[in-house]
Formats: sequence, C-alpha cells, structure tokens
Amino acid sequence: LKIALLKNLGLFGNYTYIHARFDSLDNHGNSQEYQGNDFKLTPRHSFTAGFNSGIPVSRYLCLFLSPYYTWKSHLWFEDTNISGLEQKAYGILYATAGFSLTDPDLTVSFSGSNLLKEKYIISAGNTGTLFGIPTFVPGPPRMLSGKITWKF
Repeated sequence: LKIALLKNLGLFGNYTYIHARFDSLDNHGNSQEYQGNDFKLTPRHSFTAGFNSGIPVSRYLCLFLSPYYTWKSHLWFEDTNISGLEQKAYGILYATAGFSLTDPDLTVSFSGSNLLKEKYIISAGNTGTLFGIPTFVPGPPRMLSGKITWKF
C-alpha cells in the first residue's frame, strides 16, 4: 500500500500472512516426519509501515525524512520446531534523514537501523546442534551511518 497524503508526504506499508506448515501426508500418501510443524524462518505475520517526506525550504534546499518500522511474529529456526531454537515476535525501527542542495547537486543523509536497540536472533541451531551446543547468532545492534553524495 502506498498513499500520497500531501505533495511532500507519502505513507507506505505492507502486511503478509503465511500459514506455511508441513502437510500430514506426502504426494504418495506417506506420513510426513515434520507434519504440522511450521517451516523454518517463516513468521506467520509480518508488516512494514512508514512514511516519506520532503520539505522544500527554498528552491535550493530540501529536507527529507523517511522512518519505517518492520515487525515479524514468532518464527522457528529449524523445521523440527525445537523449543529454544526460535525467535519471539520483534520489531525494528529504521530512519533516514538529511538534506539536498540543487546547486551544487549535493545530498547529505544520516541513517539508523535498530534505533530502539531491539535484541533478537537471526539464526539458531545450525551445525552446533549436532554436538548438543546450538549456535545463536544475534541480530545487529543499533547502527548509525552518514553519506554524502555529490553529482558533478
């Protein structure tokens, strides 16, 4: 969904629902090993919502801001759906802000990800599970960056 509310303000968002599970029987009528389990890395619900804005201050200067939030429901890291190798629902806030000049054609922007310092896991299980020591990979911490673009 994308909506232009005003000349310089637009909203955007999407929502996804997926009920991805192993069936009880395969194509040949045989019982499935993981029947009823959710597919790994597949949240049932997810959404993203945000806005884009650009405010012309003069004919040479424009300020812009674009924050968005993305959220995922519970997900499993293995098709076996083993308790402990899962991620509870979580959300991440991102934002980009800056200004652009027309003469010279220069843009300065600042971006941030995981601005609310959400603690989450992007992977678990993996090879370590074979040895009884599952591997847990944390999601990235809050990160900030800047960028200068000059077109000449």
